[in-house]
Amino acid sequence: MASSFTLVNLVALLVGLGFLFNGYVIVRRGREDIALFVMSLVVGTGLIFVALFQNSFQIVATVLGLELKARAILVMSNLTLFVVVTYLFNRIGKLYDRLSRVNEELSLLKQQLEDEPDER
Repeated sequence: MASSFTLVNLVALLVGLGFLFNGYVIVRRGREDIALFVMSLVVGTGLIFVALFQNSFQIVATVLGLELKARAILVMSNLTLFVVVTYLFNRIGKLYDRLSRVNEELSLLKQQLEDEPDER
């Protein structure tokens, strides 16, 4: 563990634990959304790792050929945000398609009910 644990590290740790708890809730409720569970697990574990081992980004900076640890943090956070946003846009698109299909089916059922003569 690094020698100076700052407020930023505490916030990262708490947010990471929040992501892990979210993954636990997904599994506990029996929802079978593996991709969402894995995303929560990866992001939460990553945040906890960064909060506890602050110098890990110096290694990442060296591997990426960057001079500063801050640049490595920005590169990794931007890549992570790109993956998360792409995943969310994909899910929103799928949900929009499903909602459109449900609306079409509902309209067809409503029309069928209106077309049938009263059985009273």
